[in-house]
Amino acid sequence: MTAGEVLDRIKQNLGVPWRDATYRDTFKFGGPDTVVTGIATTAFVSIGVIERAAVAGLNMIIAHEVTYWNDRDDVSVVSGDPLYVKKVELMRKHDIVAFRMHDHMHAQRPDRTYMGSARNLGLEDRYETAPGSHRYVIPETTLGALAADVRRRTGARAIRVVGDPDARVSRIQLGVGYATSPADDPAVDVVVSGEQQEADGAFDSPEYVLDAAAFGIAKGWIMLGHVISEEPGMLELADWIRGFVPEVPVRLIEAGEPFWSPR
Repeated sequence: MTAGEVLDRIKQNLGVPWRDATYRDTFKFGGPDTVVTGIATTAFVSIGVIERAAVAGLNMIIAHEVTYWNDRDDVSVVSGDPLYVKKVELMRKHDIVAFRMHDHMHAQRPDRTYMGSARNLGLEDRYETAPGSHRYVIPETTLGALAADVRRRTGARAIRVVGDPDARVSRIQLGVGYATSPADDPAVDVVVSGEQQEADGAFDSPEYVLDAAAFGIAKGWIMLGHVISEEPGMLELADWIRGFVPEVPVRLIEAGEPFWSPR
């Protein structure tokens, strides 16, 4: 089986039209003629992922995010960097073919990045206000207890929380990656998201939450980080691909959280 045949099956089973104009969902290393021994899904094509995929005999890496540290995977930005040279040499050594699956994952319904994140956070379907709303009403708890539960479930080392830890909350809006709703929705107590700017964004939610807390308004914002919020979706992607690519093993190889907090 070739990487091109794997991609053809993804397109056939996607459920939405494939957009050839995308610059994200393309081959980043290797190409469609590469013979596939196994498939690894992951968040980022990191050195660690490449090495662990090679040990597992998985030479096709399907990542949600980038290979060369910029959104367009424009090698002209990094071609003079010795780290780029080393990374390419490593992928060539292991006959790696790298493909990004970003835009079309988010175009699918349901979006598997949200499915994986909700599962990882324990946000069950029965708590969702409407299918695909990514809004959940859970039994009332405190912001501090919710944040502690999120950290325990995800194993995250460096989540960030804004708001009064004693605030009583129950209404959660889930975001993944950069897809973060602003915190000013009166129907939402807590936004749980991947990433968001602290300032100079379209809406500065951390400052809004701080000011709400000053007036005793129950608001919270929990930032998981990009990988923690979206990599669980790559497990969902692996399970999906396995259903129509039975010829080779398919599994998640975690890129893992890049951040840590000093003790």
